[in-house]
Amino acid sequence: MDVAGGPFGIEPSIRAAGNFYAIIGFFVVPFIWSIPEALVTAELGAAFQDPSAGVAWVEHAFGEDMGGLCGILAWVSGATDNAIYPTLFMGYVTSVAGWDKDEFGGFARYFSIAAITVCLAMLNYTGLEIVGNASLMICVIAMSPFLIMTILGAPKVVPSRWFQMPEVSDASFDLFDDDFQTSPGPLPLITLGGILWRPFLNNMFWNLNGFDKAGSFAGETTSVRTTYPRGIYVGLVMCVIGYLIPMLVAVGATEYSQDDWVDGHLGVVAMDIGGRWLGMWTIFAAGISNVALFEAEMSSDAFKIMGMAERGYLPKCFKARSKYGTPTAGIITNTLVILTLGTADFGQLLELLNCTYAVSLLMEYAAFVKLRIYHKECKLLPFLFSVASIGLLTIYCFVPVQRPYRIPIPDWAAILLVIPPTLGSFVVFATSNWYVYIFCAGSLLFSYTLSKLSGVSKKQGLFGYDSKSAKHMG
Repeated sequence: MDVAGGPFGIEPSIRAAGNFYAIIGFFVVPFIWSIPEALVTAELGAAFQDPSAGVAWVEHAFGEDMGGLCGILAWVSGATDNAIYPTLFMGYVTSVAGWDKDEFGGFARYFSIAAITVCLAMLNYTGLEIVGNASLMICVIAMSPFLIMTILGAPKVVPSRWFQMPEVSDASFDLFDDDFQTSPGPLPLITLGGILWRPFLNNMFWNLNGFDKAGSFAGETTSVRTTYPRGIYVGLVMCVIGYLIPMLVAVGATEYSQDDWVDGHLGVVAMDIGGRWLGMWTIFAAGISNVALFEAEMSSDAFKIMGMAERGYLPKCFKARSKYGTPTAGIITNTLVILTLGTADFGQLLELLNCTYAVSLLMEYAAFVKLRIYHKECKLLPFLFSVASIGLLTIYCFVPVQRPYRIPIPDWAAILLVIPPTLGSFVVFATSNWYVYIFCAGSLLFSYTLSKLSGVSKKQGLFGYDSKSAKHMG
């Protein structure tokens, strides 16, 4: 549920690229971003089984400073991402209700989002077990309106609508009336092929990434060798299917123009296909889905903060658990950040979180490559580790990483595996606006400064870090 809770939020991809390219995107982009990320997470999550996930991977590969930087960036993006879900739910409510920003905006909108945020944070505080047990039921509820919509809408599908190309004109930029999304950057907001690439790529990136979050829960599974990677791969397939099939029916059974696909428009489509009751059920499902995504993200980020505190990157107060076993300080901190971002729109939050998350992902991919090449599983006898004269053989076996699960590819192919998502991330960066660069630079500066302060504090014992008791998996 931490990657996708149904096709909620796909509307900007259709609004930016039209029916045909949006459908093609959800066929092709998983090979660029989703599959490599899922594979890397399956291997490294099983190898480290650490709640800090990518922090542990990067630290083991590049040292404590880089590990801390990666962790703080991932937390910034995660907290920003969590602010999306209450905002997205309110988008569905206002779209089906027919309200515009003037009718439901300002304090009323912020108060509603803040109330939802606090309630969900309190639910997360009561324990990961509740969230985990409810996930299966939530998944069924979240997908049920789209299953019904697919059954009712399939006979109405006109396949030619799938091939509807983008509506290219001088008004193309008006499809996104948010100044933030159309503001200038290093490159102009190009419409190559009729696609508004900035919002299209950002929506694709957000919808089809997030598998590395599962690394925080590897230690909670029954078997990291079988159950854990199998769960990631099943989730990957279900994620893509959960986007594609409802999209094929939604655009094939209706005749909406490209600019009709505003945030929350799927609720209107469901109402057209099945009646008002299905539209209302879709709103309910959107709420349940966003609850699940919020809880999964909150849990992942809070446990990541706790894991970083255990490694000495944050004050020891962040290591404290509630009586339910949940990271108390992490949940409170995340909630405060979300409340601060409650005034931002869906598109703004999307672009801001993508930039910081992409940087942390690139660090994780680099760690995967280095660990594969320089930290192989050593099959030689233990006494070889103490023989300095062995030279290259000693380097080969230096700090080996035991891998309960290993992607069945040769070590040199690790580089090839991460090339597509790396290039895709660079394209997202290149098409971003200056606000995103400023936010990313500020996040990097904040993360670097905190990482450096953490390093000094660990040496002085200020963060309660005990190098003898610190757990370094692998």
